[in-house]
Amino acid sequence: MEKLKQCYKILPMLVFLVFLGVMAVLLFALPDKDYSPNEKRYLASAPEVTVEGILSGKTQEDLEKYTADQIPGRDFYVGVNAYWNLATGRNAAQDIYYCDGGYLINAPKAMNETVFTNNLTKFDQFAAQLGVPADLIMVPSTGYLMEEVLPTFHGAYDDDQLYDLASQQLQTVRLIDVREDLKEGKENGQVCYRTDHHLTSYGNYLLYRSYQIAQGAPYLSRDAYEVASYDGFYGTTWSGSGYWGVAPDRLEVWDSGIQPTVTLIDGGMEPQVSDSLFFPSHLEEMDKYPVFLDGNHSLVTIHNPAAAGSGSVLVIRDSYAHCFSTFLAANYENVYLVDLRYYRQSLSQFVAEHPVDKVLYLYGVDNLVSDTNSAWLQ
Repeated sequence: MEKLKQCYKILPMLVFLVFLGVMAVLLFALPDKDYSPNEKRYLASAPEVTVEGILSGKTQEDLEKYTADQIPGRDFYVGVNAYWNLATGRNAAQDIYYCDGGYLINAPKAMNETVFTNNLTKFDQFAAQLGVPADLIMVPSTGYLMEEVLPTFHGAYDDDQLYDLASQQLQTVRLIDVREDLKEGKENGQVCYRTDHHLTSYGNYLLYRSYQIAQGAPYLSRDAYEVASYDGFYGTTWSGSGYWGVAPDRLEVWDSGIQPTVTLIDGGMEPQVSDSLFFPSHLEEMDKYPVFLDGNHSLVTIHNPAAAGSGSVLVIRDSYAHCFSTFLAANYENVYLVDLRYYRQSLSQFVAEHPVDKVLYLYGVDNLVSDTNSAWLQ
């Protein structure tokens, strides 16, 4: 009996050691994975072991990243960790909140007023340099727009303060306030995705309508679009959350029927030319958002011959403009989209070669307090 009691005492340790041994064998026996579809990121590969790396600690650091990324059953453990934190009352302490209605919402970013004001200064200076009318649309954060679904305890979203600061600082650029239009729009449709930080197609239609009204220009009515709906959309917020059990979103494609020429340009690569604003191959993927203009590219040009004589607009933007621009294209002969995260040419030279009638800066509020790529505006 005494021996049996001793066996019971060491049994948990033995089970744990066996578990570690099995995991170690599987780690080195199974082929490495290059990419995680769930997390939408590339995984660490086996580090190169060198004496210099060991002495500096870099090899140990890379090995830790490698084992964390390549551990068998990683998705399972990431999910267990997320739901354990939720069950133990740590929802409000996470980077992504699990919210009512199946919403996954990024926690508020710390307000970096220096980065924010520097971006606005660069926007003002470049607009003054071009000498054409310029506007700024700041897309509010999902947490700000969907406050009613947030957990009881959550961080404060600074959207209102940032709008106030922008309205005080901007001299050349006009700020188009879309906050109330989006909030009121929730009465008639879903404005924000549940698993992604972008606005839905309906939300982007509201942005487009607000922009056109601010220009004193006409806009297409909702019934002017043929709407196709696709299930199974898991956005980037879902990918970073670990809440794998949350139901997917439905993504809608609103097609006004225009037949544009779309050119995708990235440095050092041959331009890609398409006759559509939409790239349906992405509808087969978990993250379907790149169906709009094929996702991130340094420069995208949209030529709509049906709108000849209606002018050209330069959109300096982040990914929030992908869907928005599929609406905007119906009203302008040319729409030029520049993503300063990737574009490294002289934008002044581009405008000299492709004259525009107006400029639109379109960014998510969260990016304006963290992104410093406006330094490339020249």
